[in-house]
Parts: sequence; C-alpha cells; structure tokens
Amino acid sequence: MVYLLLFISIVNAKLPSDVRWVVESDEYKYNCIQTYQMAFHAIIDECNKVDNPTIIMDLDETVLDNSQYQVSLFELKETYNPESWSAWVNKKEAKLIPGVEEFILNFKKIKGSKIIYISNRMDKNLIPTKENMKNLGILFEDDLFLLRLDKEDTKVIRRNEVFNGTGRMLDHGGHKIIAYFGDAMGDFPNDPYYNWTVNKFIFPNPMYGKW
Repeated sequence: MVYLLLFISIVNAKLPSDVRWVVESDEYKYNCIQTYQMAFHAIIDECNKVDNPTIIMDLDETVLDNSQYQVSLFELKETYNPESWSAWVNKKEAKLIPGVEEFILNFKKIKGSKIIYISNRMDKNLIPTKENMKNLGILFEDDLFLLRLDKEDTKVIRRNEVFNGTGRMLDHGGHKIIAYFGDAMGDFPNDPYYNWTVNKFIFPNPMYGKW
C-alpha cells in the first residue's frame, strides 16, 4: 500500500498544475461545494414563486468531472482531440463535481422542478452521457438534454429554443429559467435580469477554456 501511494504521488506530481489542482486540491473541492450550497439557498425563494422551477446546467466540469480524461492525455503525451474525447464519453467513467449530487437531489425534491442540460457534448453521445449520469444517481426521467448537433448549433441557439419553445423544445413549450450553472462564460446568457450569486453560478475550470 505504501508503494502504491508513493507511485500515485509521483505520477500526480508530474501532472500539469492546472490538472493537479482539480484532481488533488481541497481548495477546488470546497470551492465547488460552497458554490452549490450557496446556489441552492439563493434560488429557493424563486422556486417558491413559480409552478415549474427550471434551471439550465452545463455538463462537463459543472456536473461531470472529466479530470481523468486530462490525466490520460498527459500520460499519453496527447492533447485534446474529438476522437479521444468521444471515446472517453463512451467509457462512461466521468465522476461528479463536488457538491453537485446533494444539490441536484435536493432541487428535484421541489415540486415541479426541472433540469435542462445544455452541453457541447455531441448529440450522438447522448445515450452514454445519460447512462453515466444514471450510474452516478443523478438522472431523472423528466430531465431534458440539448446537446450539440454540429458546429453551428451554439448554446445561444439552444437557449433560445428553451425560452421560446421552438425547435427541439417544441413539444415542451417555453420555459422561464430561474438559474444557470456552468464553467465558462458561454454557459450564461448576456441578460441583465440574471446576476452572479443570485441566479448565475460559475465553477472553476483551469484545465481548458477560451481565455
């Protein structure tokens, strides 16, 4: 056991600092837990004002922890590519972001609550994504998923479908969103109605992004 722990320590010590921070640090863990706990307390009043409180959540690095994919890229001396990412998604081995399980389970106890997932995962990977989430205990029958059809299928387009009940949301009608959750600015609408710490909640992701 001592040798195993030493080996793990040596391997992780070689990881890039951004990946290592997510994999090992307590700061990352408690930052996420704190954000989810603050979010639940912030939106509870809004939930009591509407019949069907609905939130929009990103998936990767917001709900699902894919840090082991980054570890594997480092070990293989590779960088991100769509093929290896799709293979990772189909393994269904993503874990949960700290704090998200408690948040989702508590939110779903609220009458009429609904979660819409808007993610840049490709729509062809919807089934393994759902199976991964089911295995983690956070998939609900009424969850809605708007994954990406192609490069032109932006999150802005999909959010508008949610607002207006058009396109993929035609059978579900329009929705009033009480809060957004993501790890990148593109996960949030540019709408002054929504405010940080009130109904927009962002999670740390130093491993990749547009900066």
